[in-house]
Amino acid sequence: MLLGGLAEAKVYKWTDESGKVVFSQMPPPENIKGEEIQVNAPAPATPVEKKTEDMMDNKVKGNPALDPALRKENCNKSKKSLRLLESAGPDVRFVIENGKPVKLSAEERALKTKEAQAAIKAYCD
Repeated sequence: MLLGGLAEAKVYKWTDESGKVVFSQMPPPENIKGEEIQVNAPAPATPVEKKTEDMMDNKVKGNPALDPALRKENCNKSKKSLRLLESAGPDVRFVIENGKPVKLSAEERALKTKEAQAAIKAYCD
């Protein structure tokens, strides 16, 4: 309500005795000629703009590329995976989605190492 009043406020323009141009919400002194000017003040934020801001916040939350908590979690997991891949002997086993341990070939191990390095680059600051 207060902002709506500001959008419709009157603004006056005049030149003072020293030659400076003055803009004011108060009219010029009676002995100085001035003019009322039209000011196009921005309207207050609408509910749609607020909803857009909320949507942007929601895009950050839960997004592994933007959400700081998920970035940290993914960074830590990626570093742990890389340490295991680099420190384990040739008989490395990996637990896959169905929960069964699988022996990795040298090529698979190299691929998993590259994936972990890429994830560290993407998620760790």
